Amino acid sequence: MKHFLTLRAPGISILWGTLLLLALSATGAKAQSETDSINTDSTNTTIDTPRVEKDPRPYRKNLIKINLAALTMLKSYNFSYEHLLGRKVSFVFGYNKMSENTLSDLPITERVSDKIFDDDDRIKDDLDRIRVSNTAYTAEFRFYGGQFSGARGFYLALYGRYVNTKINYDYEFQANTRTYNVPLKSNLKGYAGGILLGSQFIISRTISLDIYVGGHYGTIKGDADGPVDLSTMSQQDKTNLREDIESTTTIRDKQYVNATVTNSGVTAKVKGPLIGLRGGFSLGIAF
Repeated sequence: MKHFLTLRAPGISILWGTLLLLALSATGAKAQSETDSINTDSTNTTIDTPRVEKDPRPYRKNLIKINLAALTMLKSYNFSYEHLLGRKVSFVFGYNKMSENTLSDLPITERVSDKIFDDDDRIKDDLDRIRVSNTAYTAEFRFYGGQFSGARGFYLALYGRYVNTKINYDYEFQANTRTYNVPLKSNLKGYAGGILLGSQFIISRTISLDIYVGGHYGTIKGDADGPVDLSTMSQQDKTNLREDIESTTTIRDKQYVNATVTNSGVTAKVKGPLIGLRGGFSLGIAF
C-alpha cells in the first residue's frame, strides 16, 4: 500500500505542476496582451495627432493675360503679366497701347455720344476732329482673399500708372467772316495712383478669367503747338481765340490750359488732374 502511494505521488506532483505552469502561462499571456494593448493605444495616440493638410488645389505662379474689353471697346491692346510673390500676394505689370484713332470711331464713344449729345452739339462735332493715341505702363500689387493659395478669388489691388497721350485736334475758330483752322498737336505725360477691386477664376488649371473695376487720380502735363499763319487776324480775334482754347479744358471755373496766340500760330501749356477709370475682363494662361 505504501509502495502504491509512493508511485502515485510523483504523478500527482506532475499533474499539479503542469496545471500551475499553464496558469502562469495564461497570466503571463494576459499581462503581455495588456502590455501590447497599452503600447498599441500609445501608438494610435501618436498616429491620431492632427496634421496640417496641404492645399488640395495646386496653383501656378505666373499668368499672361489680354484685356478683351479694352480691345473691343477702345481698340486698345492691353497685356499684363502676373507673378505670385507669396501664397496670396502677387505683382502685376501691365502694358497698354492704342494706335491713333478718331474719338468718334471708338465703339465706346459712339455708344455714349449717341445717348448724351445731339447731332448739332459742338462736343459731338469735336469728336470727329480729335485723334488720340495712348501708351500706358502699370505696376500693381494684388492681395487675394479666400482659403486656397494662388491668384484666384476676390482681390484688392493698389497700383501706379504712367501714361503718354498724344492728341491731334483740328481746331476751328470763326472770326468775322473767316474760319481759321488751327492744327493743334499736344503731347501729355502723367502719373497716377489708384485702387482696383476684382475677382479672378482659374479654369482647368491653366485658363484664367479676370474681372475688375477701379479708378485712379494723378497729374498730367505737357505742351501743345499749332503752327499756322494768323497774321491776318486782328488782336481782338487773337484774344478771343486764346480764351476759346483755354475754355475747352475748364473744370469748375478752374483753368488748366494757358495759351499764347501770335502771328505764327498757337502754343499752350497744359497741366491738370489725371482722372481715369479701369475695368474690363481679361483672358489668360497660367503656367
